[in-house]
Amino acid sequence: MIGRATTREAPQALATTNASPDITALVRDLRKLYYVKGIELMLRIGELILERLYEGNVARWKSRCRKDYSFRKLQQHPDLPFKASMLSRAVSMYVLSRRRADLLALQNVSQTHLQEVLNLDPVLQDTLLSRVELEKWSVQRLRAEVVENLPALTRRAGRPRTPTFSRQLRNLKSIVEGRLLVMDTANVAVLQTREAQELLDTARRLCQQAELVTRVLAAHVATLEREQGDSDTPPAPRRLSGVVATGVPAMKHGAPVNADVEPDLPTPRRATRS
Repeated sequence: MIGRATTREAPQALATTNASPDITALVRDLRKLYYVKGIELMLRIGELILERLYEGNVARWKSRCRKDYSFRKLQQHPDLPFKASMLSRAVSMYVLSRRRADLLALQNVSQTHLQEVLNLDPVLQDTLLSRVELEKWSVQRLRAEVVENLPALTRRAGRPRTPTFSRQLRNLKSIVEGRLLVMDTANVAVLQTREAQELLDTARRLCQQAELVTRVLAAHVATLEREQGDSDTPPAPRRLSGVVATGVPAMKHGAPVNADVEPDLPTPRRATRS
């Protein structure tokens, strides 16, 4: 497995740099990986970061805080050859490779597949990766299976704990209702390449996570509605002036006449050359 030999030698090489890792040297070594692709690239990036910044200690990596100076300095380094957002995923994949030495030998598992299972229990990781390899699942199929296997709410005494994602969604509510994410999109041309790439990556991951949460909430709402339907008998429709009030809006060509349709986004203006 990649990185096995260097993992044992790394602590000796880092003996003099533990207090203050050489971020510039780390970036220089990361730039040498330009010829590597796919899962192997992610594993090599993850190995370098974990060994140089955390001495190969997985517990230190997992217990790092948001204000981790060395990692933030690496993410903000001007010569970093990769997107800052992919660094933590690379380390997580490398940590997984320590347990699963066969990752590079898998024929039908891509780095995108691995990204979907990084936060799962090891047993579930192995089960899903085996099915991806044997049945040649797409990323979308794997994502759907991940949602299906999310743990049920844990019952405990006292007031139930509010899920973290629900608090985050409430924080986003004003942004969504104000359509702040789609404001001023016509001026996208002013963004430089690096910033545009990072924002694109963030937007894509936002869509992926929002899709997952949407499926979880939709399944939960459907369950609640079924339980309510089993316990309640629906009331008979009220008649007003001989007309049954069903609450269904008028339809035209299979859709409500006053359907609430989001307006099209403005077309971005091209940057003009002076």
